[in-house]
Amino acid sequence: MKLFYLKFKRELLRLCKSFLSKEQFTDNLYRLQFQVRQAEAAPTFQYQAAALLGPVSSSAFSRPIDILIPVYNGYDYINPCLHSVLENTDLPFHIYLAEDCSPDARVWPLLEQWANAYPDKITLLHNEQNCGFAKTMNRLITLTEHDCVLLNSDTEVPAKWASRLFYPIFTDNTVASCGPWTNSGSFQSFFFDNEDTMLDVPLADMDKAVQDISADLRVLFPNITGFCMAISRKAIEQIGLLDEVYGRGYYEETDWCFRAGKAGFSHRLVPNLFVYHKGRSSFGDQVSQKLMTGNRKLFLKRYPKAEQNLRYAKKDPLFRLLHFIVLGRYLSLKYPGFPKKYFAPGEGPSFLQKGTCYTVQLGPLSASVYQKENPASLLCRTVSCQ
Repeated sequence: MKLFYLKFKRELLRLCKSFLSKEQFTDNLYRLQFQVRQAEAAPTFQYQAAALLGPVSSSAFSRPIDILIPVYNGYDYINPCLHSVLENTDLPFHIYLAEDCSPDARVWPLLEQWANAYPDKITLLHNEQNCGFAKTMNRLITLTEHDCVLLNSDTEVPAKWASRLFYPIFTDNTVASCGPWTNSGSFQSFFFDNEDTMLDVPLADMDKAVQDISADLRVLFPNITGFCMAISRKAIEQIGLLDEVYGRGYYEETDWCFRAGKAGFSHRLVPNLFVYHKGRSSFGDQVSQKLMTGNRKLFLKRYPKAEQNLRYAKKDPLFRLLHFIVLGRYLSLKYPGFPKKYFAPGEGPSFLQKGTCYTVQLGPLSASVYQKENPASLLCRTVSCQ
């Protein structure tokens, strides 16, 4: 009876969409969708491994993209970032670089070297004064004609990353943005409780560990983190640019995502891609924290239910299971003999082997406090395997 009632409310909400504000509709739809899933599970969700697997190559798309990279300090990360992009991008592309008046005098000459070496691939701009992330990105976006990716200069991308990143946008015109797994990027990181974790295994190995996850799995979120965020040209034309009220940085891309959500667009996790992100390399920890705190207050004043919506999204059992699998595969790379060495005989979990059945229970998102001597303590206790 409860399930019928919830489904009835969901359908009634959709019928009444034209009478509600877009914000009211989106907020209520997130809540009802989760409640329906929760009631259907009563209170567990089951998945077969075969349903989660897909081809390693997402697609053979050849649509051109634009890669937008703002640069402010972070001298040591520029070469690895640009090298990885130029070597590993498997779609027709052009890079737009914008140097945002970095105090580090070494940054501009280094960018000039890259632009001179690849004049057909790189367009370089220089801000005469520091403009901040939003204004700099808007300057770059206005130069582009295609779907584009906002890429931080302290990232590194793996082989054949672009076709996987843009797959949701290329195959679904309701998707405004999408982003990959990472080691430092809020809910997209493989750790829940410590999002700023250095990647201590090779990027190529970590990316290979997620490539066989199906690209067609729909994991929706209210927003995507801006360190590597693909955005559709359709959404840009309909929603507009980033709001420059956020100044030097933080929350401007989140604000854009919520505006897109109000307009009926969606945002998806790319489950079969992993991108490295250093994190907070432009400003340093103290300045970053100050900027984040101030802009968070501004954002939540505009969208007071934003954190509630994100909590609902993080409870999605499919996302929880995929996180369990990605984290387990990372631990298998880092710790020789994991998981067998750390579990009793016959009790070790399986991280997406064919024939496995997964049961996801509703409960805390993460396990107990991380114990270095026991990496199994990181795994979510609400996922079990058979």
